[in-house]
Amino acid sequence: MAHATQRASDPGHGARILTWRFSRALAAAIVVAVAATAQDDGKILRPADGAAIAGDTVDIIATAPAGGLELDGKAIEAEEPFPNVFHATTAVSAGEHRLALIWEGGRKEIRFFAGANPPADFKAFQQHPPLEAVECTQCHGVSRRGRFRFEGGCFACHVEDAFTKTHPHAVHVLQECGLCHNAHGSTEKAHLLYPKEKACKLCHG
Repeated sequence: MAHATQRASDPGHGARILTWRFSRALAAAIVVAVAATAQDDGKILRPADGAAIAGDTVDIIATAPAGGLELDGKAIEAEEPFPNVFHATTAVSAGEHRLALIWEGGRKEIRFFAGANPPADFKAFQQHPPLEAVECTQCHGVSRRGRFRFEGGCFACHVEDAFTKTHPHAVHVLQECGLCHNAHGSTEKAHLLYPKEKACKLCHG
């Protein structure tokens, strides 16, 4: 009873409780944000999840801080042509496979199918750029801090005048092609990251 009387006579008690609860909620949010950031540090850029590859060779591009690649649970060797960028080309048997990118604090995994007659939940993968002679440095460069980054160059191959025929917005509105397209290949038409309806809703809700 004395505690109840003391709380009633202390006008700051409720404020302190709210501050304490807010601090705990903020701390939890920060933990979640840090974990999400760690997960975003790694990306498997090629092949796409759910890809059906016609041949018996898979070309892999991934990026993560000090990462490593596993195919069906076994580590595979990959070259690192640029900081935290990994590239590997490896032979695979016909059937379904799992490719994992692992780094400290994170893991990404995708499924792909190699060979003829893929199951219905796998879609044909169209590699981009379609020509093997195209070098990474045509679109990417290394910053002064040593970070590998996209520097543009889409219109070095693609005709800019044709852009407005397939896009409802002007070029300056959609400057970041990677918001909708996977420049390394996709299972969707026009190398979209998602089906067209979902891609448009990223901005238009």
